[in-house]
Amino acid sequence: MMQNKWQNNFYTTYKGVNLYIDYTSERLKILNFSCLSENTIWDIIKYAKQEKLGKIIINCRIQFLDYFLACGFVIEGIIKGYFLGEDATCMAFFIDEKRKKSAMEEEQNRIIDFCLGNANSFALIGNRSYTIRRAVKNDIPQMIELFSIVFETYPSPVFCSNYLQNIMQEQVLFKVAEEQGKIISIASAHRDKINLNAEITDCATYSEYRGRNIISEIIYSLEADLKTDGFITAYSLSRAKNIGINKTLNKLGYKYSGRLLNNCHISGGYEDMNVWVKDLGKDIQNH
Repeated sequence: MMQNKWQNNFYTTYKGVNLYIDYTSERLKILNFSCLSENTIWDIIKYAKQEKLGKIIINCRIQFLDYFLACGFVIEGIIKGYFLGEDATCMAFFIDEKRKKSAMEEEQNRIIDFCLGNANSFALIGNRSYTIRRAVKNDIPQMIELFSIVFETYPSPVFCSNYLQNIMQEQVLFKVAEEQGKIISIASAHRDKINLNAEITDCATYSEYRGRNIISEIIYSLEADLKTDGFITAYSLSRAKNIGINKTLNKLGYKYSGRLLNNCHISGGYEDMNVWVKDLGKDIQNH
């Protein structure tokens, strides 16, 4: 099962470059490095090909842009403020030619055009029937149940109790919406405490509870905590074919800044992910 392929994923270091080998989505992530040359990049490409991976990705600092462009990487998006306020360029090298082409480009472009043309802004709901709170260890069985129903496959092992328990302790802030003792919706902030950015992700709601702006309220609550803790940037990689999450991020003030093609394996196949970015340095609006 694709759900279990993550067990073979691993971190490694090659010539001073920290890498993540992601068999789940058949890609290699270049994480960070102490030094870099074009020869090293070509060696990493060769290694990724040997591992039968289809794509290499990196969030690149501006001063290293030319190295990657010279080796055939392309720019897919920008995350403003990613490195302690300095922008990151989302770059990709496609080993698998099929992953260069979006299968739903026109439809996904229409979704973005619709979202960007929608001027609705977020407002907190009064007298709601659910509560939003931080997830705790005892919530994990309900979290796994929700993830398993919403996602056929997922890029990270959110179906694994040990994984959730480990990341909840320090790295990832999960928040849930609970109604009558049942967790009905969830989202998280994966926090990079070195660069003070956070990825808003793991958004899931039971189908019968959608359309009530619950995810919007959870993300708003996550942002408030991130701002209190001094984080500079929030960003999200949203499923490009899912109009709901793209509308939500636009409504919350995130700015669209690119699309990562066939980036990860989610719900049974490879999907394009839209890049949305928000400057947390700006005051969170009071409603």
